[in-house]
Amino acid sequence: MGKSLVLGLDLGGTKIAAGVVDSTGKLLCAVRLPTPAAGIKRDLAALFDAAQAAVRSANVDWSKILAVGVGVPGAFDPVTETVWAPNLPGWTRVPLKRLLKESLARPVFVEGDRNVQALAESWRGVGRGKRIKNLVFLTVGTGIGAGLIIEGKVVPGTRGLAGAAGWLAVSDKWQPHFAQVGCLESQGAGPAVARFAEQALRKNPRSLIKTLADAQGGRITGEIVTQAARRGDRTARAVLEEIGGNLGRGVANIVSLLNPEVVVLGGGLAGAGELILRPLRHAVRQWGQPLGSRQVRIVRSHLGEDAGILGAARYALTRVLKNM
Repeated sequence: MGKSLVLGLDLGGTKIAAGVVDSTGKLLCAVRLPTPAAGIKRDLAALFDAAQAAVRSANVDWSKILAVGVGVPGAFDPVTETVWAPNLPGWTRVPLKRLLKESLARPVFVEGDRNVQALAESWRGVGRGKRIKNLVFLTVGTGIGAGLIIEGKVVPGTRGLAGAAGWLAVSDKWQPHFAQVGCLESQGAGPAVARFAEQALRKNPRSLIKTLADAQGGRITGEIVTQAARRGDRTARAVLEEIGGNLGRGVANIVSLLNPEVVVLGGGLAGAGELILRPLRHAVRQWGQPLGSRQVRIVRSHLGEDAGILGAARYALTRVLKNM
């Protein structure tokens, strides 16, 4: 039997990525287009354009594409088969599966982006060459979410909302902004890095953070804090220590509840590497179930921007072969 080909689509708030992937996990091509984020009609047209461009770039005929997998920001409700993507205007209860199936004339399988990224890690990332049945992919960027693979299966939850890790409670005092983004997201995502850094600069205005920010337009970002920390700035390192500790308390809850073999950290903040992972691991060992927190491996993702394509393709491949 020859290698099966599937198309992976990764819908994001700012970009759409598409690629043709074979059944061994080889990415034959990848194309990226900006997400219009200007309403469902234009976003769907961009998805269609990305799909067509990827198949052309791979130099294969559409008849060779077995199925299409799509990773979406937000959640895919398996009951109504609709997508809720709060970062995209108008994306509430969008029947994406049906619409793409009609336009692409192929079986379409849709899942939340964090779950397909977890699949990618178990297939071509940390799980490559191994069989990892219990894995959590924690994506930390503007927001926080977790993709869950338990006993080899993706866990979407009753209405596709499982893995909303940003809402884990890691503080004993309620703050009003927790109601908008969740406690852990408020204390551990990218915007929290900038907010904590701004607070720290009031006490240490001579920090390298300010120098770097001023040189780049004045806005403090997680990337700037990481740059300063890598250059030895104590204030920046203290900020990342605090963020890593907050994330670690959230991960400790996940580890204690699910007992995964591996937790993979992805998203923009993973770029800080050991500056985040070191305090994160320490907090997991301090707060987590003793055996589980010492057995789990906590590592950084190395799949980069191809993770969404690979994961969506893997999801489509497993679903379509299961139905054949």
